Amino acid sequence: MAGGRPASASAHLGARDARLSRLSGKSWPEGVLLDALDLSPTLDVLDVGAGDGRLVRELARRAHVGRVVGVDPTPEPGVQPASAEALPFPDASFDVVLFARVLAHLPDQARALAEARRVLRPGGRVWVAAHGPAQLRATWAALGQPLAPGKTQPEPALTLTCPLTVTADDARFLLDTYGEEAEVSPHLFSVQDAAQLLVWLLEP
Repeated sequence: MAGGRPASASAHLGARDARLSRLSGKSWPEGVLLDALDLSPTLDVLDVGAGDGRLVRELARRAHVGRVVGVDPTPEPGVQPASAEALPFPDASFDVVLFARVLAHLPDQARALAEARRVLRPGGRVWVAAHGPAQLRATWAALGQPLAPGKTQPEPALTLTCPLTVTADDARFLLDTYGEEAEVSPHLFSVQDAAQLLVWLLEP
């Protein structure tokens, strides 16, 4: 996995996000993230680790008129093949570079961030988003698999949380997308849960 997610992981992620979007009533995570960032429609945007291109398509759906490019080492239609650690663009090519739930999966995060800064124009912004500690916490607890505390993170610029209700059927589906097995006890569901993103703005 050089600079992105394996194709099978991307498919599972897409299925999981579709279920979370239905449960929360919001486009998760691309719509929620773009709502929060409120990007000017004229900015040139690079989505690193774009996967199936959902964020690129969401910007097009919002009539974004600036250049929008998605890159991924295993791209799907509408996404260019490229590694985060070796972006095929000249210096100062974009106003915004996004890493949506991908930076932690990269083999050389420092190199990827250096590349992001290289292709960023003066005054541009690099945004990094990752799942927060509330991501499906109640569901995992009901499945007898409470999440272990994560490492301490810098204070995020934004915390985006979408409340949702998870039924036993939803829990079985989510387990499958994670490739996990656990007993789903119907009497413990439904649970009130949340999808969550933490978003950091990196200094140029």
